[in-house]
Amino acid sequence: MSRVIDIMQDHLCSEARQALELPKSERISFCREDRWVGYTRAQQILRQCDELLLHPRSLRMPCLLIVGRSNNGKSSIVEHFIKRHPFLTKDDGTPGFSISWVALPAKPNESNFWSEVLWSLNISHRGQDRADLKRPAAIDSMRHANTRMLVIDELNHLVNAGKEAATLLAEIKNVTSALRIPILATGTQPAIHALRSEPQLMTRFEPIVLERWKLDAEYLRLLASYERLLPLAERSDLASRTLAPTMYSMAGDTIGGTVSLLKEAAVLAIETGRERIDEEVLSQLRGHRRADWDDAARRL
Repeated sequence: MSRVIDIMQDHLCSEARQALELPKSERISFCREDRWVGYTRAQQILRQCDELLLHPRSLRMPCLLIVGRSNNGKSSIVEHFIKRHPFLTKDDGTPGFSISWVALPAKPNESNFWSEVLWSLNISHRGQDRADLKRPAAIDSMRHANTRMLVIDELNHLVNAGKEAATLLAEIKNVTSALRIPILATGTQPAIHALRSEPQLMTRFEPIVLERWKLDAEYLRLLASYERLLPLAERSDLASRTLAPTMYSMAGDTIGGTVSLLKEAAVLAIETGRERIDEEVLSQLRGHRRADWDDAARRL
């Protein structure tokens, strides 16, 4: 009997198949958890990040900027990259290497930037201290932790720094020069404009664009891959000619929109007992349609 059940549920990965045995509330929680799907572009970017991390120390270290629209997978890729390279300690107790990750504050300045670096290394300090006191502490801490890469999320927030933007860019340049480490940054389009204001730093960065999703073969592969992660007893065939266009029209052209729709559709399929995502489930989620701020602005 178990062999028959396994064959009937061959549309699921082993983890999702096991989750079918959970109580309904736990299955719903399982659906809403974040899952990694290694689509083609994400795998390409991860390979570039790996190569950057392994780049030998040099006077002029290369850097990467992952740029794309909000909710299109930038942070997810970086988070997965960091998980692939956890902090390790050598046999003698000394640090192997580490990756320092910071999120640029919404209104960044030199002081709160260095605070973010120190907090990323679990270094306690007084937030109100001057930047010139935090800077050497942060550099020394990164050197002691054998930091091999600095990851800066939300680089686009530099446009909110006003006159301090130039100072911040100079500090970022000093980090990569002083420690001879690469920088991996993420941001939306304003991050490009911010880097252009500092030509010497801009030439060190290679932009990697996460383009908007299209209703193409790659999108269909994404749907098919994600279906295997949802603990639904029946096959949904999300990549079919009928369901895929409907989902794309509802979710929009970002991976975040599609994943959010898939999660809620799976939850509704469990709650209603349908055990698959179909046109009826999606019709009940029409209210889920993405927030179209551009359309709202045009109508005012």
